[in-house]
Amino acid sequence: MIGSDFRLSLNLFVAQGRERETAEFYRAVFGAEETNSYEMLRSVMIEMQIGEMGLVICGSDPAREAVPGYSGTYHPKMPGAVSSFFQLIVPDVRKMVKAALEAGGEMRDRLQLDVQGRIVASIYDPAGHIWVLIEAMSGEEG
Repeated sequence: MIGSDFRLSLNLFVAQGRERETAEFYRAVFGAEETNSYEMLRSVMIEMQIGEMGLVICGSDPAREAVPGYSGTYHPKMPGAVSSFFQLIVPDVRKMVKAALEAGGEMRDRLQLDVQGRIVASIYDPAGHIWVLIEAMSGEEG
């Protein structure tokens, strides 16, 4: 049973050495707040909060990738080479896309309307993860 006693945090793997750059992107674009950082098993971990979502940026250890029998978790080798994406409802998609591009992100797809008439854009963050940005409709939180 999931309830208020639980908190979900996502671990997001980036190329080792790009942890701080990625954290700065999330701070600049999404207003993320860093809550903790530490080193563990040769990797840097940066804990952040984006609204209610907990996010841990983790450096992907290249030594793990060199051992085929010791699978996952790895960082994207090219933009979008991921098994999931993040979807955020935001107050102003155009403003967020502008901030993302200025902070080192890239457009994945053009601005467009979804089936509900909301403005939608998708971007790659500097680490290659996909973020789908959806503009909040009147009365919808974003």
